[in-house]
Amino acid sequence: MERFQCKQVSIDPTGAIVVADLLSVDGHHSGVIARATTHIHQDHIRGLKRSIRETAMHIASPLTHDLLSAYGHHVPYYRRVDASYGTKISIEGLYVKLLPANHVPGAAEVYIETNNGTSILYTGDFKLPGTEIVEGVDVLVIDATYGMPEWRRPWQQEMEYILPDLIDESLSKSPVHIYAYNGKIEEVVLLLRRMNVTAPIVVDKKRFKGLKTLERHGYKIGDVFYSSSREALEVKKDKWYIEFHGFYEWRRRNINGSKAIHMLLTGWEFRAPYTWLTSREIVVSFSDHADFTQLVDYVLETKPKLVITDASRGGTAARVFSEYLRQRYGIRAYAYP
Repeated sequence: MERFQCKQVSIDPTGAIVVADLLSVDGHHSGVIARATTHIHQDHIRGLKRSIRETAMHIASPLTHDLLSAYGHHVPYYRRVDASYGTKISIEGLYVKLLPANHVPGAAEVYIETNNGTSILYTGDFKLPGTEIVEGVDVLVIDATYGMPEWRRPWQQEMEYILPDLIDESLSKSPVHIYAYNGKIEEVVLLLRRMNVTAPIVVDKKRFKGLKTLERHGYKIGDVFYSSSREALEVKKDKWYIEFHGFYEWRRRNINGSKAIHMLLTGWEFRAPYTWLTSREIVVSFSDHADFTQLVDYVLETKPKLVITDASRGGTAARVFSEYLRQRYGIRAYAYP
């Protein structure tokens, strides 16, 4: 196999995508001038506190900055660079702009042009449709969390209809408790409101701040209550409400309500759109990541000269995906680090 070399882009073991030793994305790298963060997920804000101390600027969408603050990761105003989608920022010969990514609210891709004309696109986490395609880039750095050929969800685009209908039907029987990661919770709340599911929503204090942040940015949130508030206790008496919990609280579902319907949202369900475990427990295949089919489609539409798959997060799947691109399509693709 051809030895991997790309002088202007690297991924260090902590997950930082480093460009020209000037910019790091989604991780800290000593010596760079600026850091960009694509979205609020934990594996993309590694080393953020250190980056805030050591870099001159932190680039993110205005919503991502505000959500970071809501979740306790405050970027001081003198470091904070709010970048609306498409706005070009200059960093000592690099030109950087954020592009829309369909993932969690505020998520972005990072597009970079170097002073020698090299174009670099880092997807961050994404799914299709709704993520911008930039055709003909020199280097594509791509998330490949679901890079195994068997990791496909043919129903993925239909879930924006299936999930609200499933929740609405469940609400006619009992309260619904939903278990998911930060970011995905906000995404689902926005989806439910778009699809006119109007039941009151109950969340913990941190997620309450996050949803109120979305509301300040113009999103429709509707009735949402902090779980320990008097209003939330009154709402629960009516038995018609949706309560969100963190993914790992699924193990405590019996404590949260024996007569409620408990719904676990996961991207690792590939057998069916959803599976009932019992009459009150259901696992739903709902992901904010591209599956294998969408990953391939994205690469083929982008037509990059070189693909780097993010193995710091994708691991073995990223290595399998890069091998697939080489063998099946003859694309120069390598997993890194």
